[in-house]
Formats: sequence, structure tokens, C-alpha cells
Amino acid sequence: MSRENEPPTPVDDMSRDQLLALVRETQQKASEESQRANQAEKRVRLADTTNRPRGRPRKRAHQEGEGDNDDEEKVRLAAHKYVMTQGLWFVQSPKKVLGAVENASYNEKNRFDNMRTKVQGELRAVLEVLPEELHGDVGKSWLSVQFNKAMDRQRSNSNDIGAVFVAHLHPRVGDALDIQDMALRAGYADLIGGRKDDSGKMTFHPFDAPALHSDGADRLNVETFLKNKLVMHVAAAVIYGKKKPIKMATNKPCVSGPRCMQQMHNISNSTPGFVACAGALTLWALSMDVELKKKGQQTGINWYSCYESYLRYLLEGLRNRSKPVLALFREWDAELFLDSEMSLGDVRLTNGAAGGDELDAALDAIRNAEVEEEEDVDMDNAGDGESGDGEESGDDQ
Repeated sequence: MSRENEPPTPVDDMSRDQLLALVRETQQKASEESQRANQAEKRVRLADTTNRPRGRPRKRAHQEGEGDNDDEEKVRLAAHKYVMTQGLWFVQSPKKVLGAVENASYNEKNRFDNMRTKVQGELRAVLEVLPEELHGDVGKSWLSVQFNKAMDRQRSNSNDIGAVFVAHLHPRVGDALDIQDMALRAGYADLIGGRKDDSGKMTFHPFDAPALHSDGADRLNVETFLKNKLVMHVAAAVIYGKKKPIKMATNKPCVSGPRCMQQMHNISNSTPGFVACAGALTLWALSMDVELKKKGQQTGINWYSCYESYLRYLLEGLRNRSKPVLALFREWDAELFLDSEMSLGDVRLTNGAAGGDELDAALDAIRNAEVEEEEDVDMDNAGDGESGDGEESGDDQ
């Protein structure tokens, strides 16, 4: 109560009537103050209800098939990051993968056992890039539609990487060479692991691609596989834009802009999905296929299977602490993430298609490769250092 509203103080020489009038005046003012206080309290409660986080109304809107603009933007960005760092496509339709129920007993080691475990692996990869506040909306139609559209757009953005190949394969020709020329790309068949069988039919061997080996080997060499700078620079084109990898290929300095994908999505080190996507994308760009689809329309190559085989190879190598695979991630991070404080080549992975015979041979090779022993870490001083059935759903573009 303010001092101007305080009642007058009674004095000793007041009459009875004056005292009664004073009491009534005091009571009336007290009643008015009480009413004002009650009204103020109601306004506070109303404001609190109005300004409360709109979790439940937003959920109802999503149940009706709509997401608000902020959430749709978050989904769009998450889908872009998924295509760059996790996978170019889903093993099944987005509706089936995102609509799957998370299985608490899932083990990452069994990810490639069957279709159900593959879906579980991809569902967890989605949750890894999706903001936590939207995890409850996974499986709802609005999120599935938005995620799929954004994946498609990001794959389309991945098409403009031709200049990187010119810089590596034809450095003396420069921009005058059109990497999309079909006659030129027909001559790249051997680079992507293409070989003619006894009948003269061209067959594809994704682990035997010279374009992926730093020594140009045409048979799998675990020491050089996926270490070709061309593959690293294809990945750089996706996250930094095409100018930086061209500078990198010609050993010229280049600084990334603040609006590049790497900065926007805080991509700070290479991951199995990141490398596997770049490997498949490199071979696709050198193939006769015009559009980036799960299965090439011109070549018939199953690009999803190619990516998945590389992913399985890399995950297996990390789990087994295979020296060639650990070295691979160190080399990638040294080339693409100079300021990275952590590389998968330095940590232990604890959680988290080529023809069957060919993939098995690659996995056997990486299992038989020399194992890198883990160093004992002084935890007291650890912080002192520096630093399928591949269903086609119509939306698998």
C-alpha cells in the first residue's frame, strides 16, 4: 500500500461520529486495495498461462499433420546434416524408418544383421542430428515429410562438385573441361572399380576402385583405401562449398566463410557416415549416372549398397581398433578439420553393397590388419594436453 493511500490517523479530540466515519473510510479503502490486489493476481495467473511454453498446443498441431515454422526449420537443418554426416538415403522409406519404435535392446554391433536392425541404426542416427525437443515428434507424418524433402534438397546440392574432379584428374585443362560429358565419364569406368567379365559385361567392384585409394590400387588395399585426397575434397565440397577444395587440391590457402555448411552445422570431425557418403558420392560422380539415386538409372549400380558397405567397413575397423582405419580418420581430420580437438582415430568406439563375398573379404582384411593398442590415459592429467531390401518409395531421389 502506498503512503498516499494510508488512512488519516485518529486524534484524541475526535467525536464518536467522526471516529465511525474514519473507520468506514478506512474499511472502504482496505476493501478497494483488496480488490485491486485480487485483480492483479488474476492478471498474473492469466499472463502465466498465456506465456507458458506451448508444448501441448504444439503437439496437438503436429498430431494434425502440421509443424510450426521454427520446428520445420530445425527438421530441415537436421536432415541436411544427416545427408552430409550419416547417410545419403534411408534403407527403407522415410515413413518406415522414422515411424519405427526405438528398441531398447538394440546393439550397434548387430546393426547390419537384418532389415530391422538396419532401421534401428538409422533411427538412432536421425535422433543424433535432430534437436532433443523434437524427439517426441519422430514418427509423425509432418516430420517425416519435412525430413524427406530436406534430404532430397541436400542430395541435389551435392551434385555440383564437378570442378573438384577436374582439379584432381585434369589439372591442366581447368574449367574448360565438362566433367558431365558422357564420353569423358565413360572413360572413368576403371577408376570406380569397373571391370569387364569373361562375357564382356561391365561389373562394379566398390572396394577395388582406384579413385578411392591414395596409391591408385585397383584391388583393395586397407592401408590406402578411402585415403585418396580426391575423396576428402569431395567431402570438403559438400561442407565448405566447391571453392575451398579446389584451393586445397592446388595447395593454395583458402578460408571458409561463416555461412558454409560446416559452420552452420558445427561439423568438427570426420565420422564413419561422413567418409562413407563421400566415398559413394565420389564414385557416383565419375559414373555414367546422371542423377544421384539409390540405384543408378544408367549403370544399375546400387549406390545405397555401396555406401552401406563402406559404412560397415569403417564401423568394424573402429570397433576393432584397426590401424589402417584409425589412421584414415586421423588423415581426414588433418586435411579437413585443422582445428579439431578430437578425432575418431584417437578414441575408442564403444557404442554407438558390394557383393557378399567381396564385402566379407574387405571385412576380413580389416579384421586381420594390425591392431593399435590403446594407450593408458592418466585421468588426473587428461585435460592438460593441447589440443533392402532397399525399398524404393518414390521419394528416394
